[in-house]
Amino acid sequence: MTSSVIVVGVDGSPASRTALRWALGEAARTGAHVEATTAWPREPAPGRPHRRYPARELHRIVEEVRAEVPGAPPVAEVTAVGDAASVLVGASWQADLLVVGTGGGEPVGGVATDCVRHSACPVVVIPPGLRL
Repeated sequence: MTSSVIVVGVDGSPASRTALRWALGEAARTGAHVEATTAWPREPAPGRPHRRYPARELHRIVEEVRAEVPGAPPVAEVTAVGDAASVLVGASWQADLLVVGTGGGEPVGGVATDCVRHSACPVVVIPPGLRL
C-alpha cells in the first residue's frame, strides 16, 4: 500500500507557512508524505525582490515550521523554475492533495484560484488569518 502525497505551496508568506503547518498536521494524522514546493521565476515580478537562494529559503522555512508541529513527518523539498500556479498545478498530477494559502487580497488569491480551477487533485485553500 502506498502513502498519499500532499503537495503544499510555500513562498515564505505567512499564508504559505500556515498551509505548510496544516499539511504537516494532516500528514501526521494520516501517514501521508509531504512535498513542500516553491516556484522560482527566472525574472522577478515587478515590485518583488529577486530570491537569490530559493532552495535554501525553502529548507529554512520547512525546518522552522516542522519544529512547530508535534509529530511532523519528514518533508521532501522541491524548487522549480516557473510561475507558482503552473508549478503547483503540474505537481498536482502526482499528488493526492494540494494545499495552498491565500493572502486575502481577493476572496481567494490568484495562485489559489488557478490551482482550484486547474488542479488534477483536490485542493485545500487555507484562508487568511487562520491560526493553527
